[in-house]
Amino acid sequence: MVNLELYRIFYYTAKAGSISKAAQQLHMAQPSASLAVKQLEDSLQTNLFHRTPRGVSLTSEGQTLFAYIEQAYELIMSAESKLDEVANMGGGEIRIAASVSVIQYVLLPHLERFHREYPTINMKVSPGNTQACLKMLKEGKIDFCIVRLPIEDESLTTTSLLSIQDCFVAGEKYRHLSELPISLKELAANYPLVVFPPHMTSRQTMNQLMASFGVTLAPKYEIGSLHVLIGLAQANLGLSYVVKEFVKKELEEGSLFEVKLEEQIPRIEFGIVRMKHLAIPVAAQHFIDGMLEEAGKKAGD
Repeated sequence: MVNLELYRIFYYTAKAGSISKAAQQLHMAQPSASLAVKQLEDSLQTNLFHRTPRGVSLTSEGQTLFAYIEQAYELIMSAESKLDEVANMGGGEIRIAASVSVIQYVLLPHLERFHREYPTINMKVSPGNTQACLKMLKEGKIDFCIVRLPIEDESLTTTSLLSIQDCFVAGEKYRHLSELPISLKELAANYPLVVFPPHMTSRQTMNQLMASFGVTLAPKYEIGSLHVLIGLAQANLGLSYVVKEFVKKELEEGSLFEVKLEEQIPRIEFGIVRMKHLAIPVAAQHFIDGMLEEAGKKAGD
C-alpha cells in the first residue's frame, strides 16, 4: 500500500501547480517533495505530472487520481472541521436514556438550560426502565443513562446525581393517614395499594424493602406509569407508592397527602451510568458536568 503521506504531497502539488510551492505550504524541503512525487509515480507505475520550467501540470492519469484524492482530502478536512466544531460545543448530539418520570422531573430542567446555552447541539432522549437503559448503553445506542443505584456491573461506572425519597401518598379519602403514624404491616393489610409492576426496578426495590420489614404486598393496582399512579391516588382508589420529589407540586397544592409511617423508608440514589472504558462525546461530558454542578448547588442550599 502506498504511504498516505505521498498522496498528501501529490494533492498539494496538484493544487499549487508547483512542487516548490507545495513544499512551502507543507513546511518541507523542495527536494523531499520532489522525491515523494517520484516515489508515488514509481509505486503507481505511471507519470502523474508534466514537468515544465514554470511548474507542473497533471497528466491524464494524474487528473484521474486527483479526482479521487481531492474528494477524500476534502472529506477528511470536513471531518476535522466537524470534530473541531463538536469539541468547541458548536454542534453534535447527546444521547441519553432514562425512565419517563426521570426525564420529566429530573432531566427536563437540565435539557432546557443546556438548549439555551448550546442551541446547535441535538438532544436524543430515549425512555426506558433500568434494564432497557443499560441495554441501550451496552449496545452503544446512548452516551449515558440515569437510573436508580446501585448498579453492579464491572463494565459500567456510576456517578451519584441525586438522592430521592420514596413514600406512600393518598387522596382526600385517606387524608387521615397523613396525621398519625401507621405501620407498613397495617397499611398493607387494610388499604388498597397502587404500585409499579413487578418487572420494574422501583417495584423490585420496594419489594426488598417491604420484605426487610416482614411485609408481603398484595397490591390492588399495578401500573407502569407514574402519572396514572398519581391519578389513582387523587381519585381515592388507593395509596400510591411514588417518589416524593416527583409529587412535590401535588403535595404542596393539597391534592395528595403523604402517608405518615412508623418505619423510616431509606432514601434512594439516582445516578449517571456510562461505559467504564469508553470515552463519551465532549458535549455529553459537558452536559453531565452541568447536572453535577446544579446538583451540588442544591445540596449546598
